[in-house]
Parts: sequence; structure tokens; C-alpha cells
Amino acid sequence: MTFFKRKTMIEQLEAELAALRAREDSLSGRHAAAEAALGGAKATLQRHHLDAHLDADEKARAKLETAIAACVLTCDGYSDALAEVQTMIAAAEQKLARERAIVERKAASENLMRDLDAVERALPDYLAAGKRFTDVLEKVHFHYESGAMARFIGNCATQVEVAAGFALVELRGMVDAIRDGVAPIPAAKPVSTSVPVPEPAPPTMTVFMLRSAHYRDYGGRKRFAGQWEDATMPVTTAQRALRLGVAVPVTDPKRAQLRGARGGDFNPKAPDVVDLDAFDEPKNLPYIDPVLRAANFTPLPTAEPRTILIDVPRS
Repeated sequence: MTFFKRKTMIEQLEAELAALRAREDSLSGRHAAAEAALGGAKATLQRHHLDAHLDADEKARAKLETAIAACVLTCDGYSDALAEVQTMIAAAEQKLARERAIVERKAASENLMRDLDAVERALPDYLAAGKRFTDVLEKVHFHYESGAMARFIGNCATQVEVAAGFALVELRGMVDAIRDGVAPIPAAKPVSTSVPVPEPAPPTMTVFMLRSAHYRDYGGRKRFAGQWEDATMPVTTAQRALRLGVAVPVTDPKRAQLRGARGGDFNPKAPDVVDLDAFDEPKNLPYIDPVLRAANFTPLPTAEPRTILIDVPRS
């Protein structure tokens, strides 16, 4: 046995509106075709007036005018019908909007009613739990913090009980107001979205290359730095290039003299290109800051050892 589900009012209105919009599209197409036919009939009559014998072709002219009148009547008929359908569509849209608003208000009022029922069920449990906790704390009344917590919980429970009595009465009245359209539907609770914090860019250092070199960036991609050009690379790689003499700081005077001298004439596969990531540095060597190296400090000469005689009395 087959049971047919009865359509709701909204479903009926949506079906009616869809049928009206389909009728509007059909009428619009027919109206456009009628206007095109009217334009063609007028053009034919105009050519008749310009080319035909005006006294001998009265019947032809009358026939053309009759065709134009028929086209005008057809256009007017479609235009009137189209205007009427558009009025019916506007009325159906308003009726559908009202019906949807009724359904939305009813659902919102029922949701609020369920929430208030849940609050009334949870309130006694909250008050009872606070009372039990206060009774336990009062057993250690001699402890200041415990006594303060007991008084705080007791005061909060009293205030919550009084405030809940007023709030629930007011919210119960809002249920009917929302359903009847007197009060607006409560806005949905905003959803907090965490904004992704961009990761800080890894530290880099710019040096002036004395030799062409390969190196890898922080993403592991292999890069090429041409001789007598500036290169920005990871700090550790740049410091290695400075220690090896492959590069100098950008403050070095050589940069002002040699920068861009090769004019971009590089061969990354040349045998003299240094691989900074594969270069083995000598171990156990003292680290010299590249700035101090660039300063060209000269160590002072050490004095020759001298022997000094001291008279010491013998005992």
C-alpha cells in the first residue's frame, strides 16, 4: 500500500512560484518573437511605401497594414499577460517569504523553550552541588582560604538563584513573542575562528661573493650565487662562506669596486664553482669574526723576554 506524503504550505507555494516563473519565461520568449515580427512587418510596409506604385497597390498596402495591426495586437496581448504574471510572481514571493518566516519563528521559539526547560532542570543540580561543596568547606572553617571559598560559593549560588528566577520568567515570555513575530529571532551564537599566525621568516644574511657557489636554502632547494654579486642565504651558510673566504661582508670595499663586473656571465656547472654545503671545513680552528677579519687588525709585536735579578736575604 502506497502512502502519499502531503505537501507542506511552503512546498505548495514553491511549486506554484516555479510554475509562474516558467510561464513568465515562455511569455517573455513569445513576446520577444512578436516584437521581432512587428518590426519585420513595419519594415516590409516601409519598403512598400518606398518602392511600390502608391496608387496601383492599395490592396497590398492594406494587407501589410492588417499584418502590422495583428502583430501589434499579439504584442499587446503578450505584454499584458507578462505584466499580470509578474504581479502574480511578486505576490507569491511575498506569501512564500511570510510562510517561511512563520516556520522560522516557530522553530526558534521551540528551540528557546527546550533550552529553558534544560536550564530549569540543571539549576537545582547546580545549587545542590554548591551546597554540598560549601558544607564540606565549612568543616575546615579555621583555614582562611577554605572559609573564603565557602562564602564565595554561597553568595554566588544565592545570586544565581535570584537572577535565574527573573531571567526564566522574562525568557518564557519571549517564546510567545518570537512565535507571534513581536520579538526578533535570536541571533546565532558567533563561532570563534582561530586566525593562523604566520610563521616568522627564517633568518638570512646577505654577503658579497668573491667566488661563485652553490648552496641550499631553508626549503632544501639548491641555489646559485654568482661571483661579484650579492647573495642572500641562510645565516649559517653565509657565515661558512665568510670563514672560507668565498664571500665578504657587504661593507667590504671590494663590493664597491667589483659588484656586477661579470655582467651576469656565469656558468653554474663550471668546475671552480664552490658547493658550500659539501665543503669540508678544517676542524679545531679558532673562529674569527668576519667583521674583525675585514678590519685587518695587525697584532702588536711582543717584547723579548728579560731576566731580572732580585736580591733575597738568606736565612
